[in-house]
Formats: sequence, C-alpha cells, structure tokens
Amino acid sequence: MKKFLFNWIPVLAYASLIFVISSRQVQVSEPTDKLIHFFEYGLMGFFTARGLMLTFNLPRMRGLLMGGLAATMLGVLDEFHQYYVPGRNASVGDAVADALGGFAGAAFFLIVGIYLYRSQRLYSDPHGGCC
Repeated sequence: MKKFLFNWIPVLAYASLIFVISSRQVQVSEPTDKLIHFFEYGLMGFFTARGLMLTFNLPRMRGLLMGGLAATMLGVLDEFHQYYVPGRNASVGDAVADALGGFAGAAFFLIVGIYLYRSQRLYSDPHGGCC
C-alpha cells in the first residue's frame, strides 16, 4: 500500500491542483495558452507514466502509451469542466495541446527513469523492467 501511495499521490495532488486552477477565470493570449496546456499536461504525463510503470511494472512502450493516454483523458475532462466554468471556454486546440504535452511528459519520464531507476539513484530496488 505504501508503494501504491508513493506512486499515485503526485498524480492525485497535481490533478487536484489543475482542477482548482481551471475553476477560476483566467484570460491568457492564444499562443501562450497552448504552451501552458502543453507543459501543464506534460507534467501530468510524467506523473501518470511514473505511477503506472512503477505500480504495475509495465514495459516501456506500454507505460508511455498508457501514461500519455491517461494525461490526455484528464485533459479532455478538464476541458469539459472548463466548459461549465463562467468566464472559461473549452477548445479542441487546448485538448490537442494537452495530449501532446501528456505524451511528451510520459516520454520524458522514460528518459529520466532509465537513468535514475537503473542507476539506483532513487531506489536500491531497480523496479524490475519498468525503466
């Protein structure tokens, strides 16, 4: 249970933060808005890939795909949520930026994970074949 919580608390905390922030009225210019969405969900993709791969010991490509898809689904849910927030709007472009960021973040976890987890810098147990 401790391992599960350690792997999933960052995902839940960050998803909660995104939900709280997206519940407020914010006006951002168009190109900046897409970059914010990309990096916001890039971090979500990183956390979801990490949680999935370390909890379920997934192979790299499956972890990347599932982590990116999970971040994308959270982005789509956030866009749906923003549709009902006064002063906010939902857009397909934002959802695409969320998806691209989510997959980029998941890929970044693979790169970082290979270095950190295999070199045992974070854990003495290299987590099987996850990274």
